Amino acid sequence: MKESESKRKDYIILISYAVLLYLAVSNIGQVLIFSGYVLAILMPFIVGICFAYVLNILMSFLERKVFYRVERSKKPFVRKLKRPLSLLATFIIFLAFFTGIILFIVPQLTQSISTLTANVSGYLKTLEKFLNNLADRFHLSGGLWSNITFNWNEIITKGSQFISTALPQILTFTLGLTNGIINFITGLIIAVYLLASKEKMILILKKLIFAFIPEKTSAKLIHTAAQANKIFQNFISGQFTEAIILGLLVFIGMLLFRFPYAVLCAVMITITSLIPVLGAWIGAIPSAFIILMADPPRTVWFILFIVVLQQIEGNLIYPKVVGNSIGLDGVWVLFAIIVGGSLFGIAGMLLGVPLLAVIYAIVRRITNRRLKEKNITLGS
Repeated sequence: MKESESKRKDYIILISYAVLLYLAVSNIGQVLIFSGYVLAILMPFIVGICFAYVLNILMSFLERKVFYRVERSKKPFVRKLKRPLSLLATFIIFLAFFTGIILFIVPQLTQSISTLTANVSGYLKTLEKFLNNLADRFHLSGGLWSNITFNWNEIITKGSQFISTALPQILTFTLGLTNGIINFITGLIIAVYLLASKEKMILILKKLIFAFIPEKTSAKLIHTAAQANKIFQNFISGQFTEAIILGLLVFIGMLLFRFPYAVLCAVMITITSLIPVLGAWIGAIPSAFIILMADPPRTVWFILFIVVLQQIEGNLIYPKVVGNSIGLDGVWVLFAIIVGGSLFGIAGMLLGVPLLAVIYAIVRRITNRRLKEKNITLGS
């Protein structure tokens, strides 16, 4: 009797899920509108959770390496200062880093972009002269360059038309920027609360999991979450550190070799280097194009500089900083970047690697357990 009642409940739940899924698919437009509305409301909390997760890496590091002696104090009130001191130091470092970007990098970046925009016509003439000299030296057809020149002029015209068309969107962009700033500030406030009561929040989440999910499944879920958290933290800290180091090396190298637009190119390469493997090349392509317009003969030297720097970064810096923290071979990293980028754009390229690493770890654990149950040994 009890077994039949249990089966009846399972059938009711399954039918309910099927009906809800059918209604959602049938009214997908309204569902998407409602989801967007809910997402907009929850955006400050989503931003706060993201901030808290990333800043927790730095805060945990400070607790382990800097303020560990506070916990050993014999005075109870001193031991309680470990979290507040770590949290305060974390936000001081974050705000100092953010302020440094605004005060030093943004003005340089703005100046570089303004100079590039103002001189683009002159750069194109320099490029035209350079290519004409190449055509004369290698006895190439003059008609070929005429077509190229025509295409450049067409690109400039189309670009001007695009800018004119985009002007009415400035108000929308301004409103979006204002909303983004509000979400940013609100997210930081939420992050402070989440980090200050981190253990309490984790305990509440564990209670909810064990209360509504079977105990065995809950234990597996928490173990998987802990493993995923470790992979994501290793990936974020390692990739961020590696991107900063590479960006500094690009900036210093460009200053030493007197390449133009050092700040602009270094910032682009730093940002794109957050994407594993292909990131530096993604930033190097537009950088090479900018140098090609400003100083065509030095473009080859810039490409050679990036190739050498990538060899140093790939063989020395990346293994030391990131290493095998994500537990994936190079081919799987490339697969995650390509598939993630195709499905979700930049966000997919950034998060595809750690997500695939988590899936890979879960599948590997299940596979090894089943092989062990069958007493099959196939090597490591």
